[in-house]
Amino acid sequence: MSINYRGKNIGTDLMDSIKAMLHAEHGRSAFRFITVDAYLSAVPFYEKNGFLHLTKKDEDEHTRLMYFDMMEIAE
Repeated sequence: MSINYRGKNIGTDLMDSIKAMLHAEHGRSAFRFITVDAYLSAVPFYEKNGFLHLTKKDEDEHTRLMYFDMMEIAE
């Protein structure tokens, strides 16, 4: 990402849009979790957006498995 766009919440806005779009399709899709294999540099971004660590087994790896529970989105 260009340095000119960092800190402007563009990534968070996109993540919120994705969550809202998936939530709106709730009646037509069968899923509960969004999962990511996040690079370590991106972990704070995903944590800021409500993602949790899936396991502690990958703490020393180059990426971390993370998830967001769509049940966290209020009706």
